[in-house]
Amino acid sequence: MKDNPYGKWYRLDNAATIFPAQNTKTWSNLFRFSLRLTEPVDPDVLRAALETVLPRFPALKVRIRPGLFWYYFEENPVPAPPVMPDVNNPCHRIRFNENDRYLFRVYYYGNTIAIDFYHALTDGHGGAVFTCTLAAQYLRLKGHDIPAGGFVLDLADEPSEAELEDAFVKNATSAGKLKRAEHFVYHSQGTKLPRHLVRVTSGTLELEQVKALAAEKNVTVTELLAAVLLDLHIRKQRAETKKQKEVCVQIPIDLRRVYGSDTLRNFTICLRVVIDPNLGDYSFDELLQQAALQLRLARDKNKLNAMITQNLGLQTNPVLRFIPLPVKNAGLGAVFAVTGEQTTSALLTNLGPVDLPPAMQALTDKALFMPSPGIRTAARLGVTTLNGKLVITFSDVYEERTVEREFFTALVKLGLHVKIECNRDD
Repeated sequence: MKDNPYGKWYRLDNAATIFPAQNTKTWSNLFRFSLRLTEPVDPDVLRAALETVLPRFPALKVRIRPGLFWYYFEENPVPAPPVMPDVNNPCHRIRFNENDRYLFRVYYYGNTIAIDFYHALTDGHGGAVFTCTLAAQYLRLKGHDIPAGGFVLDLADEPSEAELEDAFVKNATSAGKLKRAEHFVYHSQGTKLPRHLVRVTSGTLELEQVKALAAEKNVTVTELLAAVLLDLHIRKQRAETKKQKEVCVQIPIDLRRVYGSDTLRNFTICLRVVIDPNLGDYSFDELLQQAALQLRLARDKNKLNAMITQNLGLQTNPVLRFIPLPVKNAGLGAVFAVTGEQTTSALLTNLGPVDLPPAMQALTDKALFMPSPGIRTAARLGVTTLNGKLVITFSDVYEERTVEREFFTALVKLGLHVKIECNRDD
């Protein structure tokens, strides 16, 4: 973060630059991370914890401002955003002048602490680290002895440069260029829910049972779930129409594990698993093989580096760089309106295990990770694990529950036990 006469500020990271232009009256790119504790949440104590923790995360203690050519973040002078009762439409669109101009919203419900993050701030890992550190401080104020460790940062430490860096810029060193070969793909159709409403459906499974099944199939948990999504969308499309399009599952991966980064800002990149049903029928085992092969080939470090470098084009292109912000916003917004989600049938984002100190783990039931609902994609799901529980959470804007029902039914048929929860009873 840099200083100027008006306060501290810094640039949006490379992934974040496109998100403000994507905002509409009804949609913003957000995600939710929440922790369910073993005791009810006291909102006054949570507010006190938030004011204590927020200075440790300067990349979140910001508001967004329009510059001449780019948006930028500056330090928010308000100590913290409000702490609010939870809502039935998580990850609803964000307006920059609401919520004391903070770009994340803090909620509580029963035993749960939940935070909706605007994706321009951070990705799932950064959001999880902030939420876990906040929950740890909350528990300390309630009289529990919670040490730092894992996803719980030490509040006595100063924020490091590594936590605040734009890791995309740091690691974009490739001279290679990748050709984009993305096509418009199949989308599951349905009856839209009323504006701003979202159906949230979570399935809780035993982690060891899922890992054992994946090991039996010689795939990872992510590859297993991707194959289930591919299979149900292929079958659904065949039942709906004779004209077959490609089916694509988009999978964000955390680049910290590849590059050894400690950044708490965005550092993920999206990989794609694509199947063309016109080539013939695929058995489930063949889809498992395709998911594994495509993802493992895409994770080649040289290819990832070329993707990162290519994605920096918007910031580094000498023409695009100096287009005035209103024109740039209009152009990016128009492109997103036409192509947004057109190349993705489903989104699967797996945060992985939530690393908590043992003393805090004993006071926490489970974690939940959820992407914002899609504009037209019925299958957007987040996955995370804690205390031996793997939780898969769908966000959906359609009245029909077809995708969620078929997905969890497929897991049951594979021998897995699933406990379902939903925010809507209709």
